[in-house]
Amino acid sequence: MKEKELSLCAQRVQAAQRIAVLTGAGISTESGIPDFRSPSGLWRKPEVQSAITRETFFIQPQNFYKYFTELFLEWQEVFPNAGHLALSNLERMGKTVRIATQNIDGLHQAAGSSQVIELHGHLRTATCPKCKAKESMETVKTSLKQSELPKCSCGAILKPDVVLFGDPLDLDDWNTAQEWMRQADLLLCVGTSLTVTPANSLILRRHSDSTLVIINKEPTMYDHMADFVFHGMAGTVLPKLWG
Repeated sequence: MKEKELSLCAQRVQAAQRIAVLTGAGISTESGIPDFRSPSGLWRKPEVQSAITRETFFIQPQNFYKYFTELFLEWQEVFPNAGHLALSNLERMGKTVRIATQNIDGLHQAAGSSQVIELHGHLRTATCPKCKAKESMETVKTSLKQSELPKCSCGAILKPDVVLFGDPLDLDDWNTAQEWMRQADLLLCVGTSLTVTPANSLILRRHSDSTLVIINKEPTMYDHMADFVFHGMAGTVLPKLWG
């Protein structure tokens, strides 16, 4: 990374008052959470892609929970890393920082960020599709450890509050995320390949006068649109921009 580019970008960040952030799996890999969309990731396996769907949940819940557990419920205890903490520090500097994340790990909130939209849901709770009652994910884990499907008191199988393939995004969250992009002086895209739809289209909602910064380990299809591009890890790059 060129020090001159870092310095110029840091000046833009310092001048911005309203900052929008779009994050993906890459910001959480430094916390020990796998990037399932990487070339060796589990998402590449056809049996996994077909299992983690809305259709499979309702038709073959046993198969759904087999892979859902392998993907998401066997993480060791994870904590925010330097990338998450840098974003929360930016908010403490008096900036308006609004984060739209594709991650379901809750690490932005754990780091102290106050305005976060979880586009793909979260792992805190599960909801009954029948009566809409909510249960904690710990309740789900307890049932699965006993080799039982997690069930609501009404008898229906609990569905994790994550967006599965075939699920729609929450419309209110989606509209708010788009508005955050439009209102921002500066947009940070961090740890995302910008290939997942419709989240990647948020980058197109920004105001033409705003500054676009892309930070990702690998190049993205939107690099040519950015004012600044840094190919590296979020936990390394972000602290260099504002400490």
